[in-house]
Amino acid sequence: MWQRPLDQLCCLAACLLLVVASVASAAGLTETAEASGDNSQEEPRALKGAFLQPPFTCPALTDPATYAEGTMSAMRQLVAGKPFWFFRTEVDLQESFPMDEAAQQAFAELVDRLAQRGVSLVVMLQPTRGLMHAQELEPPWSARYSLAAARRSFLHKAQLLRALGASVADMEPVLRGEHEQEYFFRRDHHWTPYGAQVSARQVADVMLADPGIDEITQVRYQTQPDILLRKMGTLNAAVAMVCGNSYGFQWVRGSITVPEQGTDSADALFGDVAAPAIALVGTSNSDIRDDRYKNYNFHGFLQQYLSRDVVNFAMTGGGATGSLQDILLSEAFQDGQFRYLIWELPVSYPLADQETWRQLLPAASGGCTNRALLASQTTTVPVSAVDDRIEVLANAGERRRLTAGKSHLLLEMNYSDSNFKDFYVLAYYDDGQREKIRIRRPARLDTGRFLLRLDPPSRHGNLLSVLLEFEQPQPVAMTVETSLCDY
Repeated sequence: MWQRPLDQLCCLAACLLLVVASVASAAGLTETAEASGDNSQEEPRALKGAFLQPPFTCPALTDPATYAEGTMSAMRQLVAGKPFWFFRTEVDLQESFPMDEAAQQAFAELVDRLAQRGVSLVVMLQPTRGLMHAQELEPPWSARYSLAAARRSFLHKAQLLRALGASVADMEPVLRGEHEQEYFFRRDHHWTPYGAQVSARQVADVMLADPGIDEITQVRYQTQPDILLRKMGTLNAAVAMVCGNSYGFQWVRGSITVPEQGTDSADALFGDVAAPAIALVGTSNSDIRDDRYKNYNFHGFLQQYLSRDVVNFAMTGGGATGSLQDILLSEAFQDGQFRYLIWELPVSYPLADQETWRQLLPAASGGCTNRALLASQTTTVPVSAVDDRIEVLANAGERRRLTAGKSHLLLEMNYSDSNFKDFYVLAYYDDGQREKIRIRRPARLDTGRFLLRLDPPSRHGNLLSVLLEFEQPQPVAMTVETSLCDY
């Protein structure tokens, strides 16, 4: 998926805790100051010696080879801000947020296909860390980074998405306002619970202005203080791995949202009200995880401000679109449960991967359901090795159907093994041309249902055959049900 290395950042901090443990113990004095909020002067006085002296950087951070591959490729280039901040110049300090014409067309088609199924798309465009915390930059980046240019580009993209048909939360007050707390963690790419809260309020404002929201049953919620979140920080851990230096944990008060007592909200816990008609998709910022230290309560704040139930499909490790693909393939979406789809979308994602759109758009329209079926086949795929190929659809012989003249075709597959993730789809045509599409399904996508739009290279060729090519070993035999239909 888009920016796949970024999806691995949450794992980085955990993997590097042992690396930073000795440094973190020495830096422990500063974390008490951070938790209390008085941290402007304490850290430089608390840490003694050259090894532990801020800003905890080293020459390797400026070496392009440091970011050549792996998880560090998503950290390009780490720079120190004011204590206690780190930034990635390539993402956090991005000044332009383009969306090419093909991505715009695909986004508009997504909005239209959702609308045809009675679903309104609401986008929460998440700002970058630079947009929210430019005041924490140090020279030369404090002079090099143009906050004004980044704001203009952010607001332009928001307006563009509105023009393409989506409802978009107005984040300008968040970008320009004075804030009681920090929107992002100082050394991590996730927002804080405060950042989640102010963003949820803007989403609620745009949704409550839509008359359609009145058709959804109200359920009252309240938010309470929760545990202190302990955040080592993905940027912090990366600096520790490269330089051997590190700040310790940052501590931030968490929040938890629950139904109000003594209201009909309690009935929702026992299934006595209608299934939620509002769904949330997004990144690890919005996910509800088993590790309570990694929950920022965006989902809860949405329920509080909307006074309505929201079902959460957000996914850690799925990039910008993994959870969107998950909900579009779900039975709940196919059955018409939802009326609003909230998409927490980091502004830095360009949505330019057309191979991903070729999977999302057919799913948004329901796949082969209620479409003309052209061909179908059930295949048993044996245990296979990398680079093996297996034919899963043959359009030949007496059952051959002509497909020439169609600009698109829809391929729907169902794998009995939902762990089948990384592969190629090859489509051959009788005019000698072919398509080869590389597929990378999110690791947490727990379904064997797969949809793909085929785009014949010319209008003159008929589809002959569809094959799978394996990029990972297939350790068990599986059944593949394949259908070809009109798009």
